[in-house]
Formats: sequence, C-alpha cells, structure tokens
Amino acid sequence: MSHGSNASGYEKLAAILNVLGDPEQLRILDKAAAGFESGKGTIKELKTTPRKYYRNLRELNDAELIIHFENKYNLTPLGEVVHKLIFNDISRYLFSDQSMSEPLKGIGNKTELRIIDDYKDLITVLVATIEKSKSEILLATKYLDITVVQSIIFALQRNITIKTITSEKVDFSGFVKLLGSFVRNLRPNALKFVVGGENNYRSGNLPLSFMIVDNEISVFEIPDDKFRLAFVSTDKEVVKSLCSLFWEIWNQSRKLHMKVDKS
Repeated sequence: MSHGSNASGYEKLAAILNVLGDPEQLRILDKAAAGFESGKGTIKELKTTPRKYYRNLRELNDAELIIHFENKYNLTPLGEVVHKLIFNDISRYLFSDQSMSEPLKGIGNKTELRIIDDYKDLITVLVATIEKSKSEILLATKYLDITVVQSIIFALQRNITIKTITSEKVDFSGFVKLLGSFVRNLRPNALKFVVGGENNYRSGNLPLSFMIVDNEISVFEIPDDKFRLAFVSTDKEVVKSLCSLFWEIWNQSRKLHMKVDKS
C-alpha cells in the first residue's frame, strides 16, 4: 500500500498495526534498532526464507518504520517511536512466564503499554476501562459484544459522554435488537443516546477497532478479520493520535437514526 502524502492517517496507522501483528517483522524491527546489514547471514539468523525476509523488509519500509542507508537498515524516526512503544514492556509481559491476566490489573498506572493476546482478556479490559471512565468515551468498533454494550449503557447512566462509530459491515438492525432488552430500564439521558443516535452514533469505514477513555487511556487492536493482538496504552502521543483518527473517521461517517421499540 502506498503511503504518499494523499494517504489518510488511518490507512497509515492500519498498515503499521498490520506490521506489528507479524512476529517476523517485529524481529526485524527490533534488529533495526541497532542497525544491520542485509544478507544471507541475517536471513539465517532470523530463521526465515529469502522470500519472506525481503517481503517483510518491503512492508516495513512501506510503513516508513525502517530505512536503508549506507548499506544498513535502521529505524526511521517513526520506527524509533513504534519500537519504544512496543518493546518498552515486551520482555516483562510477552516473553515472561507471567499469566497474561497480570498486566490487566494495572490499567491506568504509569506503564505506557499493555499487550493482550486473548479475546476474553480484551473484553475484561474494555469493560474495566469503561467502568473507570469519568467524562468521555470514544469507541470505534468493527464488531459488537453484548458485555461491552452493557458497560456502555451503564456509563451513559452515569452521564458519561459517548461517541460511537461502528463498521459499515456491522448488522445495525441486530444492534438495535440488542439494545431493546435494556431500553425499559434506561434513564432519560441514556435513552436519548439510543433514540437520538444521529448525534452520538455513526457508521463508517473502520480500519481497526479502538477506544479512547477520558483522553488518557487507549485500547486498540491489530486490524484483521479475527482477533490477534490488542494493546492498552497510556502514552500521550498514542492517545492523541487515536483521538485524531477517531474524529477523522467520524467526519467521514454517516449519521444513523435509531428507533427502538420501548413497549
């Protein structure tokens, strides 16, 4: 995919996240932090094939994470930021013997990155983060989960401001039916969100699912047809970038009016 000046911000972000979802490309990214010369020795060291190796180099280069200069591959400035974000805590959480549930307990502390490789853990994180929200939730999702929907509704009852974008591929009628079982118990402010959804709810082309809470915590997934990896970050630049991405998609998305049977 081309990443010229005409490429949108979220297309570029999706390409980067796709790269981060490939273990072999992560190894090359990590190796580029110290700089390396390309050749048979490197291919052997990485235990890969020449075809995969050069394909990975091309994709990393296209994502503007590495650059070939003076016979060496090195990280670009963007690559340095991504490398710091991914590998800052990776030895502690991904390569250790700890249970992957342990990192979930520290959401909101000063650590900048959490890694999630289990879908159930992701739902646990999303619900816990929503429950801790104080003012605003921005949610862009390519699918719907009833547990997360319930948490969103409870947040609305606490007067949390919520803006939601769902993928155009989501069955919107199914979403309305999903909400139906909760409508009778909704307070007026939450019911206003459901019925007057054009002000809070939109449908658009989403490259990935992500959420930002209180402009402090972000949760985002590696884009794919099925769940592979997700990250929780409190890094200010990551949160800022995802907020910008959300509003970029929001402005390009279509409004939806939700009519729910309250009888």
